[in-house]
Amino acid sequence: MKYFFSVVIVSLFLVSCGPAPKSETKNKEVVSAQAGEHENQDKSRTGWIEVKSPTDSIKKKVDLDKIGKLQAKEEKTPEQKKRDSELQQAHTAFRKGVENYNKKQLADAIMYFQETLQYDPENDLAYYNLGKIYYETNQKDLALDYYQKAVLYNPDDTNSIVAVGLIYFEKRDFDKALENFDLAIEKAPAYGLAYYNRGTMLGQQKYYKQSLDDLNKAAKYLPNDSRIFMNRGMAYFFTNKLEKACEDWHKAADMGNSEAIKAVGIYCKDK
Repeated sequence: MKYFFSVVIVSLFLVSCGPAPKSETKNKEVVSAQAGEHENQDKSRTGWIEVKSPTDSIKKKVDLDKIGKLQAKEEKTPEQKKRDSELQQAHTAFRKGVENYNKKQLADAIMYFQETLQYDPENDLAYYNLGKIYYETNQKDLALDYYQKAVLYNPDDTNSIVAVGLIYFEKRDFDKALENFDLAIEKAPAYGLAYYNRGTMLGQQKYYKQSLDDLNKAAKYLPNDSRIFMNRGMAYFFTNKLEKACEDWHKAADMGNSEAIKAVGIYCKDK
């Protein structure tokens, strides 16, 4: 599994009342909204923290083995030499793309990553990086296309799979979002971010038991992420377990989470 860093999607989201995911997901039993909600509480005063993107940095690894190791013992054919030259050009362009991204020169970074693909059209890292840049610049359809191509050329790229799920979530295509989060977890069973995103989405769709299952796992793998405890507190809150909710909100508040601080002030004054 590839581990990268978490991006905070800072927009806060009230509990969704949209359609629940379909029943294809294993053990996803519907939890009654009425059974879990505090009817007399003003739920508009705090809310779920949104699902999030898998990384705050582009990928910088370059597969140097693909460049053909020019020190090969046997004399290469003209075609092999041409391919080595193309891959070396791809490597150079990729490096320049990373440099320009780090300088926040995104137009130039896009140009160099596109150049990388001209010489190495199956470079999944370049596809991922372009997906990330287009996502950051709010060109979500382009981002989705590049993330999907990254997965096409590297089916084990769980970061791209989660990113695809995130974009489908934002499009409110919850079935496809769930499909991608499921796939990421299937490929990487210790991927905390995938559990966080799936658990958050399920909670917003009022699948509170399944949300708690996922957020418990997310807390195991990402114990220092306050957003997990904020959202797990929400799931506890809507299943009438206010004491447990306040425990999580206090923990998240101690980490500096502003939504948790607000929740503690509203619901946990005596807890």
